[in-house]
Amino acid sequence: AEGGDMGAAAGALERALAPHFEREEAIATPPLGLLPALAKGDATEEMRSVLPMTQALEQELPRMLQEHEAIRNALAQFRAVAERNGQQDYVRFADHLAAHARQEEELLYPAAILVGRYVAKTAPQ
Repeated sequence: AEGGDMGAAAGALERALAPHFEREEAIATPPLGLLPALAKGDATEEMRSVLPMTQALEQELPRMLQEHEAIRNALAQFRAVAERNGQQDYVRFADHLAAHARQEEELLYPAAILVGRYVAKTAPQ
């Protein structure tokens, strides 16, 4: 809803984020939903349904990390414009989003991949 340079920076950020978020929701986050059940017991045959997702994530991880780099660049521009315009809420948003991207790279993507590897090795067929 912002106009001017803030709106342009927000639009560029949204264009970098939207397709990436869709792909994350398709292949990265669903396997993470198995973590509580896996922590309580063995993998089940039904859990094997995440294997196409985790295999896709492993294959697409380099591309997803490249998308994170594009997001970081758009985010840096967004943050700079927000700071220049005194929009501290947007600056904080940018900082939180950057931290979230690091968390995905360091924790969430590897955890989703490990879920798939564990299920592939231990779940009955």
